[in-house]
Amino acid sequence: MFIIYVFLFLSSAIIDSNELAMAQKLEAIGGKGGKQWDDGADHDYITKVYIRGGREGIHYIKLDYVKDGQSIDGSVHGVSGDGFTHTLEIDQSNYEHIVSVDGYYDDKTGVMQALQFKTNLKTFELIGYPKGTKFSLEVNGKIIIGLHGFSGKFLNSLGAYVTMAPPTKSELVGGLYGGVYWDDGPYYDGVRKMYVTYTNYLIRSISTDYDKDGQVVTSYHGSKDGETKEFAIDYPNEYLTTVEGTYNTIPEDGVLVIRSLSFKTSKGRISPTYGLVSGTEFVFERQGNAIVGFHGRDGGGFDAMGVYFSPIVTS
Repeated sequence: MFIIYVFLFLSSAIIDSNELAMAQKLEAIGGKGGKQWDDGADHDYITKVYIRGGREGIHYIKLDYVKDGQSIDGSVHGVSGDGFTHTLEIDQSNYEHIVSVDGYYDDKTGVMQALQFKTNLKTFELIGYPKGTKFSLEVNGKIIIGLHGFSGKFLNSLGAYVTMAPPTKSELVGGLYGGVYWDDGPYYDGVRKMYVTYTNYLIRSISTDYDKDGQVVTSYHGSKDGETKEFAIDYPNEYLTTVEGTYNTIPEDGVLVIRSLSFKTSKGRISPTYGLVSGTEFVFERQGNAIVGFHGRDGGGFDAMGVYFSPIVTS
């Protein structure tokens, strides 16, 4: 049995009007029988995958996409035959996306024999029969947003379009109406250092040293009244992955603010807890992602905060 891994071979790139590479095309693996089809790369996410298979191989594949919040009903590639049908649902509301497609194809006919989809959250069961040559469509740190290939009576080959997974923005926690809203955005590569100013009972401010193309960009929000401590992250060898804290009202005026904060890195290092643990607990964390930006509200105290997540790309 031969095994083919297609991790880094990119045949071409889709270019936008600003001449920026928006998506990369992985060549189709398998046989070239039937007609060529191409769903293209003009999608944000894949939301459903329909696969029809049998003992002779995969009969067809069909995908549903989303573009700018609108659903796109994809075409059927192949034809229906005796066998089984599986529907794979990708939970876009939970920021789930496809990161790889593995499979097997017949060495003589090139017909797809089995397919297995993997997302950033789970691995679906193998559909079909694991016989023939194994292959994998995957580029580390990127997501699959479209498929292409050849099909006739069966699915003969499969290729993919991949692009960088977009950052995702969390909701705010804490006081949602006090102070003034601010947003650092998701435009940084990582976090190098966090500074927290606090008193015995609340957080006054945070300051962040971001990394952008190897340069430090500092962003400050809040009041400097209080004690300031810093927590360094060894970026790019280490990432900020978790922010934990509590929020509660201030007894004397009833204003809802962030009362405590702590940080955790990809190496498992945990900062001290700054401020006073009081009220409702919150955790910003997403498996396989780093925190690359903050947004929030601040006035006399640090009222509310949220984060931006971006997938960690490993070598």
